[in-house]
Amino acid sequence: MGRRSPLARAPRPTAPGRHQVHFDSSVKAVDRAPIVVATDASVAAGKVGTGYLATTGETGLRAHLYPQYLTTPRVRVVVSELRAVYWGLRRVLAAHPGRPVEVRVDNLDALDLLHQWQKGGDRMPDGYETRLRSRGRKASLVKLQMYAEYTPGLTFVHEKAHVGNPLNEAADSLAKLGLRSLNGMVPATEIPRLVPLWAGGALAEYRRGRSRG
Repeated sequence: MGRRSPLARAPRPTAPGRHQVHFDSSVKAVDRAPIVVATDASVAAGKVGTGYLATTGETGLRAHLYPQYLTTPRVRVVVSELRAVYWGLRRVLAAHPGRPVEVRVDNLDALDLLHQWQKGGDRMPDGYETRLRSRGRKASLVKLQMYAEYTPGLTFVHEKAHVGNPLNEAADSLAKLGLRSLNGMVPATEIPRLVPLWAGGALAEYRRGRSRG
């Protein structure tokens, strides 16, 4: 996938039977407006990975064991795709308040919910619990619903998966990297090197493609 750059937050240490992976980083931005954020998720064997990459350089991944109450594979995928959008948007909106943001999503069910939320809808994926989490925190999809409804200049568009778009391919690769680390196949010590490497290379490829276009 290409070459990439620096880091922001170290991953939590890898150990046999670990329950989560979390890493956020920043790489060289593509200086264009609106901001484009690509997000993706990967679900396998009771575990989920999510990844995101923005043209402003924010990037990251997460992986964790999957909540057992979300029983159907389709619901697990939709919730995971939406969580990937939440993590990407949370960083981008905090770093660049007031700028237009285009979020590219390759799952049509997740995209449909995002569009409903923009119109004031409150439907959640089947079985998703909206109750407060530990320490009184709101559920991530409730916060994403509020982002969608109340953020000016925010748009959600469909990005067809696996057709070579560098941003989407990077988000997909980051989600799978999180899963491989969770499974012990990639040491946590490699994540600070690989995330900037892959994200920076994808943005460089995206930049070249835009300049040719």
